[in-house]
Amino acid sequence: MEMKITNTHESGSFIHKYLNNNRNALSFFDYNLSSKSQRSRYDELMRMSFQREELVQALTSYNKKYNAYPRTFAQIERLKQKESVVVVGGQQAGLLTGPIYTVNKILSILIEARDLEESLSSPVIPIFWIAGEDHDIDEVNHTFFTDGKETKKIKITERNDLKQPVSERIIDQEEAKKLVKVAFQFLPETEHTACLYKKLLEDIEQGNTYSEWCAKLLSRLFADTGLVLMDAADPQIRQIEQPYFQEMIRKNDSIRASFLEQAREMKAADFGEPITIDQQNAHLFFHEEKQRFLLERLEDGDYQEKEGSRKWSEDEMLEAVTTGKLALSNNVVTRPLMQDLLLPVHTFIAGPGELKYWGTLKQVFHSFDRCMPLVKPRYHITYLSRRSEKTIRKYQLDTKKITFEGTQQEREQIINDGKAVDDVKVFKKAKKRLAKFEDKLEEGISPLGKGALLLHDQFRLKMKEQLKVYEKEISHFVESTQRIHLQRLLCLEVEVRPNGNWQERHLNIFPFLNLYGEDLVKDTFNEMLDHRKLLETGHHLYLTM
Repeated sequence: MEMKITNTHESGSFIHKYLNNNRNALSFFDYNLSSKSQRSRYDELMRMSFQREELVQALTSYNKKYNAYPRTFAQIERLKQKESVVVVGGQQAGLLTGPIYTVNKILSILIEARDLEESLSSPVIPIFWIAGEDHDIDEVNHTFFTDGKETKKIKITERNDLKQPVSERIIDQEEAKKLVKVAFQFLPETEHTACLYKKLLEDIEQGNTYSEWCAKLLSRLFADTGLVLMDAADPQIRQIEQPYFQEMIRKNDSIRASFLEQAREMKAADFGEPITIDQQNAHLFFHEEKQRFLLERLEDGDYQEKEGSRKWSEDEMLEAVTTGKLALSNNVVTRPLMQDLLLPVHTFIAGPGELKYWGTLKQVFHSFDRCMPLVKPRYHITYLSRRSEKTIRKYQLDTKKITFEGTQQEREQIINDGKAVDDVKVFKKAKKRLAKFEDKLEEGISPLGKGALLLHDQFRLKMKEQLKVYEKEISHFVESTQRIHLQRLLCLEVEVRPNGNWQERHLNIFPFLNLYGEDLVKDTFNEMLDHRKLLETGHHLYLTM
């Protein structure tokens, strides 16, 4: 494995400004990424108290369901130490772990935890927060595979009218088996295929929700790295969170006002509206009959189901939550706050989009008399096959440019360079000559009347259509003479910029596990550890296998 390190953040983007200490961008956060901020945040956490014993019990119980790796449980035990802190990041429970950026985020969490522990000389636990309470099934029920030549969407058909959390939505076993079969039939067979396929079928036989299957796969991929998994919808975690939900009910007006003010400031600074501004949004969901529904806060102080009829006074809501009659969960605004109330979060690892929406939350944290944690952009990682690396060298390509633009320009250049004649120019001239010929013909037959002119119009249309077909066939013929070169460039694009997207945002990790084995992720982690003194926040790593 060879690593090339670069930066792919577009100049002028919010993340570029943030990483380059732009005063305006940093004003939306409590801490920058300096060593001084690291120490200040740590000192702040040491003045706070957390339910550490209860957390250890909950995390131990949860992780026992998915692995038996000693390092994970050793990390959980270290959470009992009052001087310990955590690095956390999260993602939805994607099908077969979802896009590669989920893996990349976890790798970033692990590296940051190592670095921070060295810097602070205190225990730092890496935690990955699975957003099991999310209910948008259309975001997690599919993923994309590649065979190196094209991509294929792999999907489990689900009802999307149900607002059921993915931690409770059980995957149909037969549908899952069909999906895995279709996915692996699409991939080339390698020495790793049978083993990967067998393990996935074994997972399915055990029965899973989306969150459970995701947790099983992540546990295997990051075996013995010390990663701690956590599901936001885990009942034991929900029990610990209960007093924090009560506080969010009582302070809801403050939460809403704080968010609205900060979000408007961000919009006024030309940083957009990363979270939709809605004055009545209570930023909490309630759960009923295996579905969850968004709550609104009304002017009279009551809570109401958004676009529904159910309604509670604040006292009724508090009583229902305290007695366990009503379960709540967080939305994008209150989830970061809940993480901070629940865990001693020193650093949150964010994707580019997350970084921006965290910029709307500083005052929400302040409404609970606490600062935001450090928010650190994750690493971007792109895997390059040897074939792709050879193509890059052969045609002297810029990998960064391919990431942003694909290979369309290079393919057009190859076609043009290989032409004995300029077919575009030839057909352009032909069309002009044909138009003149048709005009003269029309002039000659016009005395015959409307009937003749109608026939002429039909003739003109047929000629236009036939010339278009002829031009297309000539174009294909020209391309066929350059087919080998074009195929190489198309395969490179499928790998690096599939369907116009970055690899990590589109493709699943399994096509790469199929080529390089299940240890690929751990090998990537070890490679990053070996080079971590060269790594900077938000770097883009190109790994050639």
